[in-house]
Amino acid sequence: MDDDLEIGRFAALTRQRRGERKPETFAFLGFIHYCGVTRGGRFIVKHKTEGKRLTRKLKALREGTWRHMHMALATQHKWLAAVLRGHYGYYGRPHTQQATPPGLSAIPAPRQVNLT
Repeated sequence: MDDDLEIGRFAALTRQRRGERKPETFAFLGFIHYCGVTRGGRFIVKHKTEGKRLTRKLKALREGTWRHMHMALATQHKWLAAVLRGHYGYYGRPHTQQATPPGLSAIPAPRQVNLT
C-alpha cells in the first residue's frame, strides 16, 4: 500500500482513522496537487505552483529585465506584459492566487515622462 497514492474525498478521514497525517500531495505539470475543502465544505483538489518552477521563472524574469534594461520603456512594458500573460495563462488557475508573488498581480501601462 506504500506505493499507492491516497487522494480523494475520504482520504483525510481514512488517514485520520489510521492515525496518519494529512493526505499526500503530488507534483504534475508544474503544480503540486493536494486535497482541500471549498468554503461550502465540499472536497476539491487544489493546485499550487511548484517551488522549483516558480524560482526558475523568477530567475529568468530577472535576467530578461536585465537584458531589456536599456530599451525604450514601452518596449520593456510590451515584453514584460507578454511574459506575464503567458505565465498567468498557464499557472493562473483557481486556488493558485496565494502563490502569486506580491507586486506581480498586474503590470500597469508605462507612464509618459516629459524631460523638457
